[in-house]
Amino acid sequence: MPIDFDLEKIRKQFDCTNYFETGLWDPRDEKISTRKALTCKFKNIFCVELRKEWVDLGREIFKKEIEEGRYTLINDDSNYIAKYLTGNIFEKKTLFFLDAHVDNENIRGYINKCPLINELNAIKQMVRKDNIIMVDDLRILRNNNPWGETSYGKINFIDKIKEIILEINPGYKFKTLDGYVKNDVLMAYV
Repeated sequence: MPIDFDLEKIRKQFDCTNYFETGLWDPRDEKISTRKALTCKFKNIFCVELRKEWVDLGREIFKKEIEEGRYTLINDDSNYIAKYLTGNIFEKKTLFFLDAHVDNENIRGYINKCPLINELNAIKQMVRKDNIIMVDDLRILRNNNPWGETSYGKINFIDKIKEIILEINPGYKFKTLDGYVKNDVLMAYV
């Protein structure tokens, strides 16, 4: 989804080499976060998207960046991101932008409508414990059962997100940034 903050300034401030996004959105939308990441000086950009039609469109639209090896677009459920967070690339600091969710009943093949808890647990398993973590859609996560997600039981998603992030590194600090609406993105940084 759209972000309304200076991503390059954050990349530079925290010396991030990689950008890893879950949830592409429609790649024809000029305001999506992947497009903004591609204008920044990230060395490696990754995106995991469940919707095959968006991945296929993205592979056409971002063909040049994919062929150059700078952009990797993966058609998968982001519940499985742990298998993509391996290798020497992730010894360098990564900015994670977590925005995957199922909001369309025609989509099949997912484990959770909101895979956020599993995504954070995958990040928690990484060796590096100072990556930048951004979580989009706070306006929806404030609701009970965001996107109809019930598999985690009755939890406060925002409290649970912060709890897991602090398990990664108790030194994380939090602030909000503007996204689709004001203060819609949680940012965790060390």
